[in-house]
Order: sequence, then structure tokens, then C-alpha cells
Amino acid sequence: MTEHEKKKLQNLQEKIAQMKQQEYVIISREKKRQRNENTRRLIQLGTIAEKHLNCPNITPPDFEKILQQLFAVAGVNEFVEEIKKALP
Repeated sequence: MTEHEKKKLQNLQEKIAQMKQQEYVIISREKKRQRNENTRRLIQLGTIAEKHLNCPNITPPDFEKILQQLFAVAGVNEFVEEIKKALP
């Protein structure tokens, strides 16, 4: 392999490394954006549930007990499933 070919190969390897780094940065940024969106969605849902169940300052275990009791009522599961089917 000539000196010119070695230099060309080294340049290509450096470009590959740079592109891999760029790919990593882009993927990391997208994962962070998705995590932030999911966190925001969960906070919004929790706020809405807290508002409609009129239970501010409730602990997560107590909130879960309320939901378990609510879903133990006959027909609630079916009602929720029908609503979910109607959503876009």
C-alpha cells in the first residue's frame, strides 16, 4: 500500500468515526426528546386524574388503591375499553 493510499484510508476511517459520533448524538437527542414527551404526558394525565378524582396531595399507593377499587366496580372495565376504542 502506498503512502497516498494509507493517508486516504486514514482519512476515511476518521470520517467514519466522526459520522458514528454524529449518529450517536442524534440518537441520544431523540431518545431524550421522547423521554421528555413521555414525562410531560404522564404529568398531564396524573394532574387530570387528580383533578377529577378530587384527591390532591394523595400518595401514589393510595391513588393506586382508589383506581383498583374503581375498576373493581362491575362494568367499569368494559366502559373504559369502549371509550378507548372510540379514541383516535
